[in-house]
Amino acid sequence: MTVLLMRLAGPLQSWGASSRFTRRETESMPTKSGVIGMIAAALGIGRGESLDRFKGLRFGARADQPGTLLRDYQTARNERGVMMPLSNRYYLQDAVFLVGLEGDEAERLEEYQQALRSPYYPIFLGRRSCPPDGPIQTWISEESLEDALRHAPWRASEWYQRKALRNEAMFPERCFARIVVEPRAGEQVEDGFVDALADEPVSFDPRRREWRPRRIVRLPGDAKPEPTVGEPSAAPVSPTAVDATETGGSVFDDDAIFNAVADAEGAES
Repeated sequence: MTVLLMRLAGPLQSWGASSRFTRRETESMPTKSGVIGMIAAALGIGRGESLDRFKGLRFGARADQPGTLLRDYQTARNERGVMMPLSNRYYLQDAVFLVGLEGDEAERLEEYQQALRSPYYPIFLGRRSCPPDGPIQTWISEESLEDALRHAPWRASEWYQRKALRNEAMFPERCFARIVVEPRAGEQVEDGFVDALADEPVSFDPRRREWRPRRIVRLPGDAKPEPTVGEPSAAPVSPTAVDATETGGSVFDDDAIFNAVADAEGAES
């Protein structure tokens, strides 16, 4: 088996699986239909085209930076000035996820990887109002879906990793990354609660959108991914004195900058 891993990050994400009418909700993790829709757009597949090429793929996701929930209360008028129904739309803000697709055709997954690097259509993180923070970072793994998600390095933002590594009161065990996967067809799951989500895309045609339910399970024992930034120093450090090798390549440390500003304001007063 081969696994295509993708880092999904942006100011806002919204992964709906049960939204209805004026209430547009989001799941706490990316959905399979949303990620396949993103890949289909990258490939240039039209909404009315068949999705058979995606059959048999197993999907999983890891929450490297869960983010926070945002509610957006929206109002609108149509072209005649008539007030449209009020709606509540929910988003995840400042979230970072690592998602994986497992399949037995490595060439097909590599094709998806290339398409994400140079997408045919613009790609979004669940909704059109949610662009990614840059090109989608991808990796190919020859491990199983579960092991690939367990062993991949921490993909959270640098500031979040440094804050987690520094603040032991808030993160006593550094990082716990929740992993949710789709069991194999016919697999009996012994550990963990098996849930179902109407999230297996059958058709994206606007005239007859269709999804089938799929099983999902949270893996027992959350992952503790290896940080991709250096250990922060305990004492405040001047921004000009921060070594880029200690902050994962960045020459700025957010907390150090705020401390330096606060010290300067205190000196002036």
